[in-house]
Amino acid sequence: MSAVQQPSPEDVVATLTRQGVRGVTVGWVDNNGIVRSRTVPTAELPAVARRGVGITAAFAVFDSHDGITFAHEGLATPSGDVRLVPELGGAGGRGVTVLAGQPGLAWVDGRQLDPDGGTWPYCQRAVLERQVALAAEAGFEVRAGYEIEMVVAREGEEFLPAHRGPAYSANALRDVDEFVVRLLGDLEANGLGIGQLHAEYGGSQVEIALDATDPLTLADDQVLVRQTIHAAARAEGLRVSFAPVTTTDGAGNGWHLHTSLTRDGRNALTGDDEHGLSAVGRGYLAGLLRELPGLVAVTAPSTGSLLRRRPGYWAGAYGFWGVENREAALRLVPSSTLLGPDHTNVELKASDASANPYLALAVVIAAGLAGVRDGAELPAPVQEDVGTWDDAARAAAGIAPLATTHAEQRAHLLASPLVRDVLGDDLLGAFVACRDADAAWAADHTVDEVVSSLRWVY
Repeated sequence: MSAVQQPSPEDVVATLTRQGVRGVTVGWVDNNGIVRSRTVPTAELPAVARRGVGITAAFAVFDSHDGITFAHEGLATPSGDVRLVPELGGAGGRGVTVLAGQPGLAWVDGRQLDPDGGTWPYCQRAVLERQVALAAEAGFEVRAGYEIEMVVAREGEEFLPAHRGPAYSANALRDVDEFVVRLLGDLEANGLGIGQLHAEYGGSQVEIALDATDPLTLADDQVLVRQTIHAAARAEGLRVSFAPVTTTDGAGNGWHLHTSLTRDGRNALTGDDEHGLSAVGRGYLAGLLRELPGLVAVTAPSTGSLLRRRPGYWAGAYGFWGVENREAALRLVPSSTLLGPDHTNVELKASDASANPYLALAVVIAAGLAGVRDGAELPAPVQEDVGTWDDAARAAAGIAPLATTHAEQRAHLLASPLVRDVLGDDLLGAFVACRDADAAWAADHTVDEVVSSLRWVY
């Protein structure tokens, strides 16, 4: 495959200037799933593309409350500079997008380099790029998509739901018609494809299904869709939260991650084995299941994620898989006569907006490919709600709950050689330090205070 030519920064600037763009925001996602950014004047973009924008190395150890932890030995002082370089296109991903909902501004995702231009070990984008390259070496391309849940509220000091339900109803969406129309237009203008939009199960909740694409573009799209939704909500006097939990008793928001493999232009998970799987498909699903405790410590890592992980909420509370079983942490979505043979994919339920999308995709790809490589054995699916079983029945079936405490999740994270290999020791150390800092903050606050503190972070 020939390399795609990187567009000239000067050509990009000329195009942006003709479109009235005054500033370009360069964004990245930290280890808490929070989008951070720098905005530069459009005319400065060529210089920034060459030398980057300076940011502190401490961003790798910011926690969810904007505290800085120095518990990670590799970043134990406030010293150090990193260069944030915009990905203008050509090296994978989305490139520059003129923002429909923020006139005069454009968005581009960035990579973090060391001052000499080398790969910084804490750059999350580089972690995903490595896994995409390894998949290609194994003969596969990865396709991935997100289902994105959000709670829509009225702007104001108090948390005021924007729609009254019922769940999945036209009546609910009618309360936010103007927002829906604006959002659909802005998504299309920003080049973001979605399959559907509907009122979800939770209070004042809405979901969109983001189109599947390659992993780097999807991670960039996931970041851009947040900006697009927030801007559309603001224009209509609304406020949106993607937080894993927005109230102590609510359903919470998942960002369910769907993945599949293709080879020679065909879905490699689809086959003639039981449940419509190929040998590759069985290995891929088995690899995800095998690594699940460590995976979810990356794909749903926050204190809010742990609060959301409850039986009966379709949040993936137990480590098992099922065919179209929405209570399963891993849900196989098989091909069918109506959908066609290329539809087979695996949905990870224990995934939310507090995950860094580049890291989440990286560990999922690595786990699935390891299962294919090893010929990992796939147990029988479970088609019931195991939350209704007693402990003895779950134990007999080899089904354990996924972590609901920081101590449990930390142990699973550090016990996973695969996660350590994907992230590397430096990034894993910073990631764990962030989780420890969040847990220490939560230990000094009530559950209500934890939920409130995260509500508008995402």
